[in-house]
Amino acid sequence: AIGRSTCSSLESCLAVAANPYYNPSDPEFTGDCADMAYVLRAYFAWKNGLPFSYQNAMRTADGKPEDLRYSSNGNVIASRRDAIGEKPVSAATFIGRIGGEVSTAMFRTHPDNGDGALFDDFYPVKINREAVRPGVLAYDIYGHVGIVYDILEDGRVLVIASHPDRSVTRTTYGANFLRSKPDLGAGLKGWRPIALEGARLLPDGSYAGGRIRAAKNADIPYYSMEQFLGNRPNPSGDWRYGDFVVGGRAVSYFDFIRRSLAHPNFAYNPVDELRHGMQTICGAVRDRKVAVERAVSAGFPKRAPPPRLPPNIFGTYGDWENYSTPSRDARLKVSFIDLKRTIKELVDHYNAGDTDVRYDGADLPRALWEAYQQEKDACTFTYWRSDDSRIRMHIGHVQDRLWDLSFDPYHCPERRWGASGDEFATCTDDELKTRWYEAQRYLRYQAERTYDVRMDFALDELKPPSKAPPEKGGLGVEAPADADLRAYLAGLNAFPLSALEEEPEIVLAAGAPVEPEPQLPAWHAKILNGWTKPKP
Repeated sequence: AIGRSTCSSLESCLAVAANPYYNPSDPEFTGDCADMAYVLRAYFAWKNGLPFSYQNAMRTADGKPEDLRYSSNGNVIASRRDAIGEKPVSAATFIGRIGGEVSTAMFRTHPDNGDGALFDDFYPVKINREAVRPGVLAYDIYGHVGIVYDILEDGRVLVIASHPDRSVTRTTYGANFLRSKPDLGAGLKGWRPIALEGARLLPDGSYAGGRIRAAKNADIPYYSMEQFLGNRPNPSGDWRYGDFVVGGRAVSYFDFIRRSLAHPNFAYNPVDELRHGMQTICGAVRDRKVAVERAVSAGFPKRAPPPRLPPNIFGTYGDWENYSTPSRDARLKVSFIDLKRTIKELVDHYNAGDTDVRYDGADLPRALWEAYQQEKDACTFTYWRSDDSRIRMHIGHVQDRLWDLSFDPYHCPERRWGASGDEFATCTDDELKTRWYEAQRYLRYQAERTYDVRMDFALDELKPPSKAPPEKGGLGVEAPADADLRAYLAGLNAFPLSALEEEPEIVLAAGAPVEPEPQLPAWHAKILNGWTKPKP
């Protein structure tokens, strides 16, 4: 219910009309992605009188002194906190502490950690409709976790998540959630069943004392290692060489999930996939707009930049974590890259006569182009320039300047949106900020989030990656990946790309009133309007 609502923060999600447990006198809970996962679980346990326990401290599995959120070989549980006492536990106090104790480090565990007194809160689920259901968690090893809230008939898994700036967004489970080795615990994870044993029932209906017992991996029906090893594991046991097989055909991990969760007669329709993908990206772009506006409203473009980058721009704390967008931008870039790759593969399969790809029309290239144009025109937004005038853009503009979007909160909003020419004329950045923007170019070209690279270099220490290794300031990559879906579709139709370029529009002068703009993906609105129904 929360996922299908229009809530945009954890506190507003708990206050939606669809929440049958909401009480206006309850304390407000807020937090980022890990906080949201744990707080909602604890909240549900509180409101239903169920036991609750969580891992509140971790250590690296190999003993290395690394950031636990990005440890190279995963973590193990160091301690747990149980909602148990001789007197009733205060829910407000207990839940209020969660945000200060949990992070995405809690999800970075090998599945074998499930047993024992310091058991793992999670287990990897089997990929079927019974196991993948609302409430399952989607963990991205690059420091993010979301909550599954719906599984559609075509196998798409819808995910809701909070962010460091406390905004709540929706997306689909796909290439933006990287698959990795078992030690890091990536993928779809269920909450481990627990029970309260040996407690005394008090006259008021509460329980005193007792202990928490957790189900072992072997006792959980939907526990499975197939997300790591494949449903046809390699005899060597090496996770990298396991196969994902559907209908006798080896497919990718994400294709395996789609096909395993879709209805039996499912086949990919390239036009539908393009629309779904662009709608999801549109939601991410609008979410980014909110994040950029938070930084602008907080006055960061008017502040002097720090003398150095953070130790790592993708994983840090404080103002940079709350107001910069390198991780958000990297996920956006991956989404563009993956959509272009997916559409090309589907067209190739269709042309080869693959029965798993269906299109009933007469001209697939033209249909794809028309769908692209329709979705592009439907995905518009505006942003405030430094002089309070507004620029209207669409998703095509974002794609064109994808590698110029600044992730740095100290840059003017024009640079945050990759402006140039007349659009850029109102930017107030000085020479120092301009030099920082140019020095960060190769980091902007990078779609992969690298958390194990030192990045706290001063401006004069940053170099092109072709001139120096990362440890000496050569950060990022030399050239961006191909994410140009429009160019690919134009080529399919033999359209001259140069004739299709469009410039953003200055639509509102400073001080003009602004109409509210949608923020959620278009498919989310369709769900709200009964376009599809959630699984029972």
